[in-house]
Amino acid sequence: MTREPSVQDPGDGEDVSGAGPQFGLGKSILFSALLLVLFFGSIELAIRGWVFFFRAGYERFDLATRTFVLVPGQYPDDVVVNSQGFVGDELEADAPDLWRIYTLGDSCTFNAGNATETYAGALEKLLTQHDPGTGLRYEVVNGGVQGLNSELALNRLRSKGPEVGPEVVTIYIGWNDLMKFDPSAQGSSDRFAGVARVLDSLWTVKGLRKLVFFNLRPRLSPPRTGPESATGRFREFEPTIYEANLRAILDTVRGMGARPVLLTLPTVVRQDMTVDDLRAAGVMFPYFPGANAVGDFLDLVAAYNRTIRKVAADEGVPLVDVAARFEALPDVRSYFYDTMHPEMIGRELIAAELDRTLREQGLLGPAPSSPTASSGARP
Repeated sequence: MTREPSVQDPGDGEDVSGAGPQFGLGKSILFSALLLVLFFGSIELAIRGWVFFFRAGYERFDLATRTFVLVPGQYPDDVVVNSQGFVGDELEADAPDLWRIYTLGDSCTFNAGNATETYAGALEKLLTQHDPGTGLRYEVVNGGVQGLNSELALNRLRSKGPEVGPEVVTIYIGWNDLMKFDPSAQGSSDRFAGVARVLDSLWTVKGLRKLVFFNLRPRLSPPRTGPESATGRFREFEPTIYEANLRAILDTVRGMGARPVLLTLPTVVRQDMTVDDLRAAGVMFPYFPGANAVGDFLDLVAAYNRTIRKVAADEGVPLVDVAARFEALPDVRSYFYDTMHPEMIGRELIAAELDRTLREQGLLGPAPSSPTASSGARP
């Protein structure tokens, strides 16, 4: 009598039950973690690719210089980028009688993206109209690029500044640090600062923050107003990373043989604004928890401006305190179209303050030759 083979013969060493290989708990966790890393890594790469190369036709990320650059050409909405990658008309040829001012900045400097509707354009017009009698011609180079924070601005200055060869560099930067970086990552006292900095560097996190805090939060939770909106959480905040980048920018400017000028950060937000006032003024709040309040937001702005003033005093650098100038106005709502971006009347005010400071500080011509003259002046 012939014996039928069993479904599983212990002697052949094979499992034909259909259950397949079994992983232990440790391997299962490791495999799941690997899948999660690959999934979120793919999302991170996709978002970086879009932000770096496809966000705007005139702007892309340059991997070599690790910053955003402008692509030459003429674009919709009258945006014009010259062949050297700056907003506006072609730069003039270097000449002994040409005095060049470079305005380093973000979207507040980029403004409308053309030669005239910017504070750089307004400043050049003022300098041309009011000749200080130096026998020099003046050119103001718009070095603004949308989205630059202090680190990206430093990288752009290092890569583009030397080829421009400016005599003066104005520095109006900080809003993207303030709005997009969690204060716990920017200060030195928080014990989780390192973790927060890693999160700040991920574009997946940046995208989620914008979705939650820019798009969804205004619809679900109106900002707090009045005296109770100042909790004091940012009153003593010190943005140490921003300060380090600012000092590095000053060192870079001096290394180029130019003289730096710092600007503070003005805002449309005022302590007495209501929710309706904030909506009418187009106010947006930072992309992190705890800043959806007028008082706390103004404390955060004050912290950054306090740092700018401190650096200017420490480094002996001229300061254009445009924040104080705007604060002195009885009503600034017509000067801005949102939290920090100036309308044309606001840009003209910034240009006028720059013009006045440059004249008062003797920055519209070569510095006197003497052992005690300010360092950094280009001969």
